[in-house]
Amino acid sequence: MYLRGNIYYTDFYTRAGKRERISLKTSDDKAARKLEKRLVKLFEDQQPGSQEIILWNSFKKWYLGFLKDNRSPATLYIHKLAIKRLEAYKKPHLLREVTADLLLGFKAYLKKLANQHHNKPGPAGRNRIIKALKSMMKTAEKLGKIERLEKWDIVQAEKGETKNRIVWHSMEELRQIAGVLNGDLYTAFMLGWEEGLRRGEMVFLYKSDYNPRNHTITITSKSEWAPKTKKSARTIPLRPDTEKAIQDSIANNPHSIYIINCPGNRNAPTYLSYEYRRTVKQFLPHLHSFLHKLRHTYGTMLIKNGAHIKTVSDLMGHSNVLQTEKYIHLNVSDFASATALLPSLGK
Repeated sequence: MYLRGNIYYTDFYTRAGKRERISLKTSDDKAARKLEKRLVKLFEDQQPGSQEIILWNSFKKWYLGFLKDNRSPATLYIHKLAIKRLEAYKKPHLLREVTADLLLGFKAYLKKLANQHHNKPGPAGRNRIIKALKSMMKTAEKLGKIERLEKWDIVQAEKGETKNRIVWHSMEELRQIAGVLNGDLYTAFMLGWEEGLRRGEMVFLYKSDYNPRNHTITITSKSEWAPKTKKSARTIPLRPDTEKAIQDSIANNPHSIYIINCPGNRNAPTYLSYEYRRTVKQFLPHLHSFLHKLRHTYGTMLIKNGAHIKTVSDLMGHSNVLQTEKYIHLNVSDFASATALLPSLGK
């Protein structure tokens, strides 16, 4: 096991003599070692014989169980959705029936479906579905469930449709969104754009996490939820408008332990985010808005207004500044402003 950037990878040889290098998708040392042992055992115990025929349903059941035990709920959700959509297109009987050609046809089917239902799922959603199925089949290859013959790379993600999409809001857009939201959706909006909270941090924010004396909120581990990284557990100073929204939400839901209370299953990956996007789309159909875009806006606005990237990284709860760089979206005018800071020679 070794560390690359802030993510641990495992490196070992299978019984067949093939070297495997796999991302453990965690920066936590103990969690990485635990997952590495599981993966090594998996490769040792589940290499089938050359004549073994694997049923699609059998591998699907095992794979979803593996994701449930070792990956995030969001990852499990997108894989379940991808499998459901694939089976609606053409349900395989054998695992080896899922080929690159089948995925190419499935990709075209998703796009046709989107055109018939007003771009649902959109290009980003379609790309996630295809990526999930490719990941599933590549895992099957690594475990020796199917022969390594498929060229999965020919099933490319859609390009161009999201290339020029702005992934942060302007101040005018923020004012428009604030004008159409109320109640807990407005509180979530403020927590996203003024405090930079992730969806899970909003959803599992207890009333006890709010400190009215110090005007702060604290992100801590809960029995039903844990922060994404070690640095995600943090205390954030509240701006006055956000604090007022939090106080209103607490007053409106006196019997709940949570600050944010929306209809639906709190443990579902789409809880809050779906309701937010649906409401904004209903009143502002011209805006492309989703909950996590507020977090991008938070990081970008802080950098554009002079905050140090290390400060922004700590406020956003990133494990290192490399993660923060992905959230920073600058343009040519920002570069011009930066070069204008250079001192003149005075000639």
